[in-house]
Amino acid sequence: MSSDFAPPPSLFLPLSEDPLKALIAGEPLDDFLTQASRAQLAALMLLLNFEALAAHDTPIEKLERMLDDVMRAGQSMEEAGGSLADLLRGRFNAEQLEKGMAQLEVLGVSLLEEHEVQDQDYLDAEGQWDFGFGKRQQQKLEPLTREIVLPTGDLLRLTDQQSRIFDEFQVCRDESFHLQAYAGVGKTYLLAKFFEMLDPRTTLLMATFPAQVVALQARIRQSLPTGTLNAYTFGHVANQLLNRDLTSRGWRSSDMQRTGASSLVDDRQVAQWLSLQAVGKLAPRDVARVCRSTLHSYCLSASKDIEARHLPSLGYAANQADIAMLLEYTRLLWRETVRPSAPHIRLPIRNSQRIKFLSLTDEVIPEHFTHIIVDESHELTAPMVQILDRSPQAVITLGDEFQQLGGRTPRHSGFIRQRFMTQSMRAGRQMADVINPLIQLHPSGIKEDFVGRAPYPTRIIGHSVMPIPEKPTTILVANEWGLFAWFKRLTDAGARLQMPASTLEQLTLFVKGLDQLYREDLRPQHRLIFRFAYWDALATAMGGSHEFKAVHEWLGQGNRLENFVETAQRWCSDPAAIIKLARVEDVKNQEFDTVLLSRDLMRPPRTGSTHSMASVCSLLYTASSRARHELLLPGNMSDWLQDLGRQSTP
Repeated sequence: MSSDFAPPPSLFLPLSEDPLKALIAGEPLDDFLTQASRAQLAALMLLLNFEALAAHDTPIEKLERMLDDVMRAGQSMEEAGGSLADLLRGRFNAEQLEKGMAQLEVLGVSLLEEHEVQDQDYLDAEGQWDFGFGKRQQQKLEPLTREIVLPTGDLLRLTDQQSRIFDEFQVCRDESFHLQAYAGVGKTYLLAKFFEMLDPRTTLLMATFPAQVVALQARIRQSLPTGTLNAYTFGHVANQLLNRDLTSRGWRSSDMQRTGASSLVDDRQVAQWLSLQAVGKLAPRDVARVCRSTLHSYCLSASKDIEARHLPSLGYAANQADIAMLLEYTRLLWRETVRPSAPHIRLPIRNSQRIKFLSLTDEVIPEHFTHIIVDESHELTAPMVQILDRSPQAVITLGDEFQQLGGRTPRHSGFIRQRFMTQSMRAGRQMADVINPLIQLHPSGIKEDFVGRAPYPTRIIGHSVMPIPEKPTTILVANEWGLFAWFKRLTDAGARLQMPASTLEQLTLFVKGLDQLYREDLRPQHRLIFRFAYWDALATAMGGSHEFKAVHEWLGQGNRLENFVETAQRWCSDPAAIIKLARVEDVKNQEFDTVLLSRDLMRPPRTGSTHSMASVCSLLYTASSRARHELLLPGNMSDWLQDLGRQSTP
């Protein structure tokens, strides 16, 4: 492990955190001194000097010898009629104690839980310091605690939580269950071991996105380098099932132009094709936009019919006649998407629409598969869950609903068993102070505490103004607005950076759209700003956000798309750049030594929207849980989350 990060603790002081925090807060020192043992008094004496000891890079072995020396000196003082307590009364300083505690992680020292302090396992038979205690305590904290020999002869090392899940799977492998697994618990590793216990010829591996399938295949190939893997996206399976239906009720599709991701149609064109009329305060093109949004919501829902609850906010109080007309137009859009009434109507076809159509049929996953394993199952939509729940196979889903960036995750049927894995081997125990408030604030019914079990600490560092990183750091943002703001700030400062190729491509498309909208009022093609036909409309929607101001200022200085491209070629072409800039969605299955959270992740949820609240919490949870050793946070994030909690409490 790099020396730039705090090492795993190997010295454990016989003190717990709460009494020390009380002393720092001004609690009477005598209350502590009258109850403390000689070992506790010696540890406090040492802790008061930690700032100076850290400044001199004092090795851990010397710190432990110093603790033993102070304990022995304390015994001698007691025999002479004095005490360490008297010495501490003259030397105690709350500020110095606070500074000493801040050095614990840097020095490789940890405190104990209160029950461990009382157990006194750190003393030998003569009541002196036991130099073997540190190694015993490290072994006790080691997360991989059980070894299992597989039929292949391979040795499997599991945490206590993993081993319980694995045992249950071995006994009930032909039954469905869902595993809610927090970030960093080794979910995909366990999934690969499940697969080794099944017949690969009759096991179907599934995920929502192609990149997830590729990652899953790579993980399985580590233990099964040869042979056929049945690994597909849900969209691929849905298209196979739909395209084999030759009846008039089916929906065969082979038009690659309509199914391509780049297939976009302007709302004016949609309104013209479908002869849409104005509804209330909505012009025909706005009606088309509302219908697109309504259809998208419907296709992600479990509903059989298109209903009023699928409508987006209209910006005005619509009457029942307007709502009825918008729903009827949305049903028309759906029919024309599935079966166009004329050759010139070429509406885009999305996988979500195909999967929704499949969910409305009686089709199931092909029955020659006996088991279905779904990775990243928090990405499943309600129609996907409906198809899985009615299929005859044993369905094993593994996911973390707190990583569903789009909002809330649909639930399986009640007969599906649910199990939990909450102990992360990626992050130290300190990460719980960041993650658990997000879990409690999230509208999910799951409230099990996240537990950091990595052998090293994870430092949580707050900043009022985020610095330009001077060591390898991954900066995570919410979307292209945050990408551009950080891109401008970093390049203005002369800092080289990396961006995933697909992310830079999306940012370039975003800047192109902004440029065209600002100069010519041309509708952008980027999904984030596609609905805006005028710059003023975008300005009104964005308000006075820092990210919008950065864009507006840059364009106002005469910059164009070609200026952005030139700057990106200059500053983003060095693969050795220490700064990585990415959206949270780009790094959902990755981890980094140091992560910096951009302030734009702290976006206020829409009032009264549990879906929006879930999305905000999931963005912060996913971004935070990418960090192994250091997490840099906006300094006011904790207070901001508390305010959100108070606002959301009835």
